[in-house]
Amino acid sequence: MRLRSVVLGATAFSLFFLFGAIAVDPLPVYRSLQEKRLFLSGAKREVFAADDGTSLSAYVLGPLSAERPVVLLHGLGADATYWTEAARFLARQGRTVILPDAPGSGLSAAPHDAASFGVRGRVAAMDALARALALEKFDFVGHSLGGWTAGWYALEFPWKVSRLVFVDAAGLSLPEDTDAERTRVLPRDRAGARRIFDLLFFRKPAPSAGFILDAFGRNYGSGTAAATVARLAEADGLLSRLPDLPPRATLIWGERDTLFPLAEARGAASKMREARFVVLEGTGHDGPLEAPAAFHAALLAALEGPARVTGATAVPPPRRSTRSERSPTP
Repeated sequence: MRLRSVVLGATAFSLFFLFGAIAVDPLPVYRSLQEKRLFLSGAKREVFAADDGTSLSAYVLGPLSAERPVVLLHGLGADATYWTEAARFLARQGRTVILPDAPGSGLSAAPHDAASFGVRGRVAAMDALARALALEKFDFVGHSLGGWTAGWYALEFPWKVSRLVFVDAAGLSLPEDTDAERTRVLPRDRAGARRIFDLLFFRKPAPSAGFILDAFGRNYGSGTAAATVARLAEADGLLSRLPDLPPRATLIWGERDTLFPLAEARGAASKMREARFVVLEGTGHDGPLEAPAAFHAALLAALEGPARVTGATAVPPPRRSTRSERSPTP
């Protein structure tokens, strides 16, 4: 009886501590849980050096000797654990999966030079990853800012990238007002945090309670996110280089994405060579989190070839109103 009381007391204390931690800042708690799920799936953490000597981190599921690993790169304000579900899914399909933390994100140290927070610094970090892990060729999947980074990496190291997949990627179009765009994605108060929460998710992963909005505000309005946005420049945009990207890239896009709207993504796809466009129905900017089953099917089809996709459609040229598109070869 005494043992039972001790166990119940310890359980109650643990739950109280957990809920207290969540109320203070839910994002680190969420990331810690996702990291544990990666380790339970057999992931190992690799630590390697950036060109400036700072340490970079990545999780690896599967043997690095695989012929064609998959690198999944997260976007602004996220870290490697963003891809936990997708990584576990691909590992079950027999793929080796690598999840890097971008500089200053997750367990990767911040770069010494603030300029390295920008897209070019992230590309350099991915080059350091490829050299450190001896990756001769890999599939590169990038979400949001990770997609922008993947695009530039594919332009600079085309012999390294086998299949290129953009997931609600940034950098494919040019904002009309750069300063206004910076303001839109950098919350300064709770109202701004609610705005970014709504921009990111159509299907909300959590209620927009005050402490959750405050956590989003802290995460996206300061630190690495703010330093990164400050370094993004029009000159880094991919718009003028879209025809130069490797052929047969796949764009997977949320139907309700308001951060980078579907129409802009279709326009970008039409400028690429033989690009394939897939719409995730009823999702916003974060399809991998909002509709994981549909996203996983679309991702596997992009990496391995045609497959039946439930909840997503592969769409025809932008001039047509149906849901699948392939861009012409220039």
